[in-house]
Amino acid sequence: MLLEKIVKYTEELEDPKNPLLGPTLKGLYLFGLWPIGSKFRTIVYNLFHFTTLLFVISEFTDLYVVRHDSNKVLNNMSLTVLSLICFAKCYSCVMWHSDWKELVRGISEEELRHIQKDDPVTRKHMEDYTRYTRVITFMFWVMVFITNFLLILTPLLKYASSHSYREEIRMGIEPLPQILCSWFPFDNTKMPGYVGGIIVHVIMGSQGSGVLAAYDMNSVAIMSYLKGQMIILRHKCISLFDDVTSTEDVLERIKECHRHHNAILKHFLLFNSLLSPTMFIYVLMCSITICGSVVQFASKEATASQKLWVIQYTCGLVSQLFLYCWHSNEVTLQSRVVDGGIYNSNWWKSDVRVRKQLILLAGKLNHPLVLDAGPYTTLSVPTFIEIMKGSYSFFTLFSQIQED
Repeated sequence: MLLEKIVKYTEELEDPKNPLLGPTLKGLYLFGLWPIGSKFRTIVYNLFHFTTLLFVISEFTDLYVVRHDSNKVLNNMSLTVLSLICFAKCYSCVMWHSDWKELVRGISEEELRHIQKDDPVTRKHMEDYTRYTRVITFMFWVMVFITNFLLILTPLLKYASSHSYREEIRMGIEPLPQILCSWFPFDNTKMPGYVGGIIVHVIMGSQGSGVLAAYDMNSVAIMSYLKGQMIILRHKCISLFDDVTSTEDVLERIKECHRHHNAILKHFLLFNSLLSPTMFIYVLMCSITICGSVVQFASKEATASQKLWVIQYTCGLVSQLFLYCWHSNEVTLQSRVVDGGIYNSNWWKSDVRVRKQLILLAGKLNHPLVLDAGPYTTLSVPTFIEIMKGSYSFFTLFSQIQED
C-alpha cells in the first residue's frame, strides 16, 4: 500500500511538456526557486529569500561572537558555510531565472523533437537516462529529508542523551541546545526567546534543505541529459550509412548531426555559465567544511547525538560533491568519444564529397565539454579526490595543533 502511494505520488510529478525535468522543476517551484505563477507569490518568496540572506548574516555574526571557542567555531562554520552555499544556489535561480528558463525550454524542446521522431534506439537511450535520473533524484531527496530531520532533532537528542548535560542546563551552567548557530536581537538561550529561535531555525533549515535538494537534482538531471544526448549523437554518427539510398540522404543525416551537436553545445555553454559561479563557492568551502565536521566527530566534547549528526551531515556533503564531480566527469568522457561514431560508421562507402563533410563533422565533434567550478578548477573525479586529500591534510594538521 505504501509503495503504491509512493509510485502514484512520483507519477504526479511528471510533466509531458518537460519529459526529463518535470519533477525537479516542481521541486524548484515548491521552494520558490522557479518564480512563475502569480506576482504575489513571487513577491512573497523574494521577501523570504531576503530574510534568508539576513539569517546567513546572523550566522556569520554568531561566528564572530564565539571566535574564541574552537569547538563552537567548528560547529558554527559547518552550518554557516552550508547556509551560504544554499543562498548562492537560491540567488542563482532567482536572479538568472530567464537564463534557466531558456535552458529548460531548450532541453525540453530537444527531447520532444526526439520523441516525435520515435526512433527506437534514441527512445531507449532517453528512457535509460530518464529512469536513472529519477532514481538518483528520489534517493537524494530522501537523504536530504533524513539529514534535515536529524538536524531538527539534534537539540532533543542532545538533551536526552546526557543526564549531566540536563543537570547543567537546570543549574544554568549550559544554555539550552540549538538547532543552528545564529545571532538574535533577543536572548534565545532562555524561554520564551528559545521557542522563537527554534521556530526560525526549523523554517530556515527546512528551506535550505529544500533548496539544496531541488537545485542539486535539477543540475544532475541536466548533466545526465548532456551525457545521454552525447550517446544518442554518437549512435547517429555510427548509423550515418545505414539503410540509405542516395548521397543526399547521407548529407541530410550529417546536417542533422551538426544541428544536434549545436543544440547540445548551446545548452552546455549556458548551463556552465549558470553553474560555474555557484560551484566555485561550493568547491572553495567544501574542503574546510568536511574537515571541520571530522574534527568535531573526533572531539572529546562531542556527545553521541552530535556524532550522529556529524556522520549524517558529512556523508550528505561528500555525496553531494561526488554527484556533481561524477556526473560532470561522465559528460566530459562522453564528449571525448562522440566523434568516434564517425570512424565506426561505414564511411568507406562514401565518395570524396561526403568524406569531406565527414572530416568537418569529426573536427566539430572533437570538442570536449568540461564543466567549470569558477576560473580555477573543473568539476571532475580528480577534483573530488583532491578535495578529499586536502580535507584529510587539514584534519591532520588541526589534530597536531590540538595535541601541541
